[in-house]
Amino acid sequence: MGAGGDRTPRQVVVVSGRHRPHELLLLVISVITGVAYTIGAPPPSSVAALLPGWALHIWSAGLLLSGVTGLAGALTRRSWSLQVEQAGMLFGAASLVWYTVALAPYGWRTLFAGAICLAWALANLWRARQIGRDLKGPR
Repeated sequence: MGAGGDRTPRQVVVVSGRHRPHELLLLVISVITGVAYTIGAPPPSSVAALLPGWALHIWSAGLLLSGVTGLAGALTRRSWSLQVEQAGMLFGAASLVWYTVALAPYGWRTLFAGAICLAWALANLWRARQIGRDLKGPR
């Protein structure tokens, strides 16, 4: 009940923190896999079969760039942090779509990996959009 016993509903404001465990985990995975594939770990055979060497390097560098950039933005509190985090999300989405397209010719055998990567890319785009709205401020 509101002040004086009336039944006016109270407005509830929910504030979530910037550190989202799933986002941070996936950014760390981007760094680990990006470094590994960039320095020479054998890439997934589906990707290696479809993409030439230069394209594999772009994919792995994109993962690395996404992870480093995204973590730098997510874990700092500077005036530029949200823009950097947003850039990391966009780099990640591009790399994940690149990978998903490489899996597509393999059909149903790659359904799980492709679906996970596509969902991850969409989540990155969703987060980038959220950041964009936050940067614009209240309307």
